[in-house]
Amino acid sequence: MRQLLAYSGTATKIRAMHSHLFTNEEYEELAHLSTVSDALGYISRHPGYRDIFRGHDESSLHRGEIERMLTDSIYITFQKIYRFASVYQREFLSMYFPRYELVVLKSCMRSIFNERTFDLDLSIFQEFFEHHSKLKISDLASCRNMDEMIHFLKGSAYYDCLLKVSDKRSSTLWDYEMALDLFYFTDFWKKKDQLLKGSTLKIVAEAYGTKMDLLNIDWIYRSKYLYRMSEPEIYAILIPVNYHLKKDDIKRLVESSESKDFEEALSKTYYGIHYPGYQVSSMESMYSIIRHKVQRDNVRRNPYSVAVIISYLFEKEHEVDRLTTALECIRYGISPDETLHYIIY
Repeated sequence: MRQLLAYSGTATKIRAMHSHLFTNEEYEELAHLSTVSDALGYISRHPGYRDIFRGHDESSLHRGEIERMLTDSIYITFQKIYRFASVYQREFLSMYFPRYELVVLKSCMRSIFNERTFDLDLSIFQEFFEHHSKLKISDLASCRNMDEMIHFLKGSAYYDCLLKVSDKRSSTLWDYEMALDLFYFTDFWKKKDQLLKGSTLKIVAEAYGTKMDLLNIDWIYRSKYLYRMSEPEIYAILIPVNYHLKKDDIKRLVESSESKDFEEALSKTYYGIHYPGYQVSSMESMYSIIRHKVQRDNVRRNPYSVAVIISYLFEKEHEVDRLTTALECIRYGISPDETLHYIIY
């Protein structure tokens, strides 16, 4: 009963927001449009994006502006949920928020490594961001090298992990971004036990334990068979969390001698057993399929809980990825059937 009372208002508001997500039928209509201008017009008339595009001439927007505006819809969504959430619900949202700090940090680092001006526009999110973050965007935006950036991060949660990377003078952008990701996931996993309890803790562990397992599987395969990294290098970049994916599973995957051995090792994991379609050839799509199933099952079992927040944030971010992909497919003349394969099937 306590959960029902605590989450009834939140669940009702999120259901209303959920009704503004794209349906499969709407994705099909979008995929059959022949020009980016027509597709953008279709998106801008959709209830979930009408306010974002109001007052803009879609035909004059360039690719970067479009992607920024779509991403802005995620920031607006997060702010809305935070503002009507209870104090306890905000504990989870505060754990989630650093992923947006990582967006700022990675954008700054890419500007440094690519020797270009910092071009992240957070104006629609800036007031909220500055209220909840200790990062000074203006200082970070002025950095010309990683030493300056790390200097401005002194005292922040990110200082130590980036300082370790900077000690190796041959460190690349990938090294810094991976260090941030590992820090974020490890810190999130620790904080859940400190800040959450009961069914909320169980739901968060299921949602994000699954995510971290799947990322580790993907990273192992890519590192080993695409980038030819050594076993010690692979172990060093894995998220140090074991949920359904056990240490023995990871060892078999990392030490597989060829792709077919990896496939066999994967089939013996929790995910290989419970999701028979989870194979090397389907890893990218299965990541989304498994996470969708976990979120839906959590919401079905716990309709008045943090599960509704987790599920909606995942759906919204996934939708922005899908819309961005759809626009690129239309831009390059990819057929509607192939576009739908990328964004739905």
